[in-house]
Amino acid sequence: MLDKLKNHFKNVNLVCSQCGKTIEHGEQFAVSLVLPEEKNMPVGQLDKVLAKRANEILCSKCR
Repeated sequence: MLDKLKNHFKNVNLVCSQCGKTIEHGEQFAVSLVLPEEKNMPVGQLDKVLAKRANEILCSKCR
């Protein structure tokens, strides 16, 4: 139970959809996602929300 709770607060690595590069802190990137309805609006840490909901994540090189 405690391990599950700890994993919930860990940072998620954002990975470029084309080249597979991990996006680091302070690096610019582009994201493609569909805006959900208000009742399905994601709430939480940005990296987790993007990792779960984004259609595509591109690093600055692949943009």
